Formats: sequence, C-alpha cells, structure tokens
Amino acid sequence: MPRPIALAFKALCSILGWKQGDFARALGLSRNTLRRIETGESELTPEREEAAKAILGVTDEEVEAALHLATLVLERLDREAAGGAPSPAADRRRTRLAKAFDTAARDVRAFLETRLRAIEVAEAKEEAAELWQELATVSREERLLRVETCDEFLTPAFLARLCDESEKAAAHRASEAVALADLALKVAERAPGTEGQRTGRLAYAWGFVGNARRVSNALGAAEAAFEISRELGSQSADEEREFFDPARRLDLEASLRRDQGRFDEALSLLEQALAACHPDSRVRLLLIQAATWEQHGEPERALAVLEEARPAIESGEGGLRFRWMLRFNLVRNLLHLERTSEAAALLPELQALAAQIANEMDILRLRWLEAVVRAASGQRGDALIQLGAVRREFAARALPGDAALVGLYEAQLLLREGQNAEVSALVREMSPIFNALRLEREALAAVRLFLAAAERDAATVAMARDAARSVCRLPRRTQ
Repeated sequence: MPRPIALAFKALCSILGWKQGDFARALGLSRNTLRRIETGESELTPEREEAAKAILGVTDEEVEAALHLATLVLERLDREAAGGAPSPAADRRRTRLAKAFDTAARDVRAFLETRLRAIEVAEAKEEAAELWQELATVSREERLLRVETCDEFLTPAFLARLCDESEKAAAHRASEAVALADLALKVAERAPGTEGQRTGRLAYAWGFVGNARRVSNALGAAEAAFEISRELGSQSADEEREFFDPARRLDLEASLRRDQGRFDEALSLLEQALAACHPDSRVRLLLIQAATWEQHGEPERALAVLEEARPAIESGEGGLRFRWMLRFNLVRNLLHLERTSEAAALLPELQALAAQIANEMDILRLRWLEAVVRAASGQRGDALIQLGAVRREFAARALPGDAALVGLYEAQLLLREGQNAEVSALVREMSPIFNALRLEREALAAVRLFLAAAERDAATVAMARDAARSVCRLPRRTQ
C-alpha cells in the first residue's frame, strides 16, 4: 500500500508539472527506488523529505494540504479492500470522492501556483536589486549604454526598481530623478513582452518621468508626461500588478495637481489611489493626502490624516523616512494653526532624524522650517538671516521654485516690520530666480504686481502672500 507522504509528493509533482524521472534524479534516486518508496516498499527518509520540499519549492503547509488529500484516498481504499467487491453504494461514494479530490486538487494547484508566482516575483526583485547595485556605481552614460546593449536589464522588476530609485532621488537630487526616470522609460521601450505588457510598462514609466519633472519645477513638461501616462494607462490591463502598483500613477499625478493648485482633482486622485493600492502603500498615500490638505489651506484636515497614519508609522512602517515625514508635516501644520510652542517642541526629534538620515535636501528644508519657527517665536532677525542662506542654497541647486517661496516669505517678514526698502533690495537680488522660474501667464499677474510695488516701496504683506500662492500652485518650468 502506498505511503501517504509518497502519494502526497507524487500529487505535488503532477500539479507542478514534474516528471517522475526528473524528480527522482533531482532527489539523487533511481526511478525504481522512487517507485518502491511510492508503493511502500521503501521509506522516504526525513532528509529526502526536506530535499523534496526544496526541489519542488513548497512549504510545510502545502505538503500538509497534499498529504491530507492522499490520506483520504488511502483510507477509502482500505475500507473498500476490507469489504470485498464494491457495492453500488461504494461505487457512488468512490465517484463522489473522486469529484471531491479533483476539486481539492484544483484548489491546491491554484494555491501552489499563487505561491510559486510569489516566489518568482521575489526572486525577480532580488535580481533587480543586484542589477541596480551594479549600475549605481557607474556614470549615467554607462548606465544608458548597458540598458541599450544588455538584455538582462530589460525586465519588469528592473523597470520598477529604476522607478523607485527615481522617486528616492527626487527627495534630494532632482536631476538624478529625471535621469533615472528617463532610463526607466528606455527599459520600458526595449523590454520584450505582449502589447498589453509593453503599454502598461510605458504608462508606469511615464508617470515617474512626470514626477521627476515635477520635482525639477518643470510643471509644464510634467503635465505632458502625465497626459501620455494616462492615455497609455487607459489602453493597458495592469497585467503585471506584482511589479507595478496601479495606484502609483494616480498618486504621482495627484502631487502634480497639488502643485498646480488643482486640489479637488488631487484629492480625488488620492481617494482613487487609496481604494486601489497595495496595503503596504496606504501610509505613504495618507502622508501625500495630508500634504495636499495643507496646501489646500486646511491644516486641521491635514493633522487629522497625519494622526490616522501615525500608529503605523510609530510601529515602524516606512522606517526613519516616514517618521521624518510625519513630524515634518506635523510641525508645518501646527505653525499654520499658530500652535508655535507645539511645533517648536517637535524640532529636536526632527533634528535627530535629519542627522540619522543624512539627506542634504532634508537638512536644507529643516533649516527653512526652523527659520519659520523662529519667526513665529518672535526671533525675526535670526530667522531672516537663516532664510536668506536657505534661499541662496536652493537657487544654487537650480530649484528656483523653492528659492522663490523662501524669498517671498522673507518679504512678508520684512513688510510686517515696515522694512519696505529692504524688500526692494531683496527683489533685485531675486531677479535671476524669477527669470529662471519662467512663470506661466496666470501666475505672472500676482508676481508682477508684487514686484512692481516692491520697486516703489509700496508692496504689502497681502501682495507677497498672493505672489507666493501663485508660485506654489500654478505651473512653472525651468530650462
């Protein structure tokens, strides 16, 4: 009589497409020896059992599922053998058992196929990580050459990795974010696959191109990229969801809409993304949603969303990066609500996190935030010195949008002190920044009004604030 464990492995081999001869050789056995194990004449040692699991790529739970089915079959055979020739009732029972076994086998097959696909995806991502380590140390020109000449880089997993690296770079080096997104687009164009797969990959890559252009303050070019992404996305069927989360393109476009001041559209896109996202993306989307409510002028709602995200972040989700983002945005929104002492109390932890993360752009933005806290605490002289240094650093990094926002905040502080002449000097110093920004027509009216008034020493806080809103919310582009 066959042993249950041997029959279980035989069933697993059948489900997974293994021929018995190939399975025997992989185990280091002859075909006859494996047959004797299956018939109960020989034992399957614990060592061979572990080797069989490793060869088939199955877990203990999956073997148990197959073993349960094998035991049911053998128990039925034992009972029928003891009763002699099967009766009509036994025949019916056997038929029902066969149907039940077929159903269970299909369930086990589906379970194993899902499991094996997850293993394949994990291995593909691990290989993509190794390939990225290889490219991370070479020049941009060398990266492009390798992608254009080596097929090993043309996989969905490596494309997804490049997109992730582009987004990471966006936090501190916009030019690197653009280069990596463009490289991802090259992979999407060259990678083999069905038309549906190719369209889906291109849609995904164009979304990250749009995001990289956005953080470079090139909002017009970002708009064009997202238009392509949307068009391609409408033609694809998300065939490779294991690599390309369909929510990503939505939340990246939402960030563009937020920067453009189209907040209702941004919030709608984020709601769609939250409904469609992988579970491990939810906290990140909540942080983006909070930032959108803040820019929409709703700090209370922003704080509510941050509090919703806090438990998962405090438990470790997202690591240091999410802890930094949570506290940074808490401080910003507390300042909007004039809860200055609460905001100031969070600065030491932010400073410690910035030191741990060691990201230059994080440190620069923290210096900006510290200056705002100082100004709100009445230390306007110190705040103005620090703001000027931050503004010049942003300009040196070719981020005129951020530089303009810092400068316009400086102008508001000076105007509150009645220092109109200093505002005129500041505006003259910022002239290259506004020229580099090249604001679109809608923003020009508010900015020109402020600039013209500043030249006449007639600017007001309201004018500076309106100009800042225009810079923040409306499309702008750099050369």
